[in-house]
Amino acid sequence: MTTTANEMMHAEHRYWENEIGLWREDLRAWQHELAKAHGEIKQLEEALARHARTLQQHGAALRLEEQKSDCHEHEIVKYEKGGEGEELFEMAREHSHEAQGHADHRAAHEQLKRLHHTVIAHWNVLLKALSTPVETTPKAERAAIAGSK
Repeated sequence: MTTTANEMMHAEHRYWENEIGLWREDLRAWQHELAKAHGEIKQLEEALARHARTLQQHGAALRLEEQKSDCHEHEIVKYEKGGEGEELFEMAREHSHEAQGHADHRAAHEQLKRLHHTVIAHWNVLLKALSTPVETTPKAERAAIAGSK
């Protein structure tokens, strides 16, 4: 080999060593970030449980609204068929409150929908990212690492 070839190889080795040093810094940072993420799994579980409770509460609130509306509709039909309508008049006075409650449910539902879609979209991205295998070690080095165990 010529001196020029040796100098080029030395330079390339130094470059590789610098690059490996940068990779090690990246790896340390990633390991620190992953440890932090592991520590936050409990927080994530609690947040998902809160989200589940919110969905259940929303469903219960919707059922209550449906029941009120069904009751009101029943009284309207009863009145239209010749009933006295005593309960209907009280319900008519409450109708504006029902309308406001329905508008509140609409706003809450839209907000919950956006939150839920965001959570599930990020969840799916995370699961997909973590389930995709990444080959980090060249084939020859994998064999050497496996042989040293």
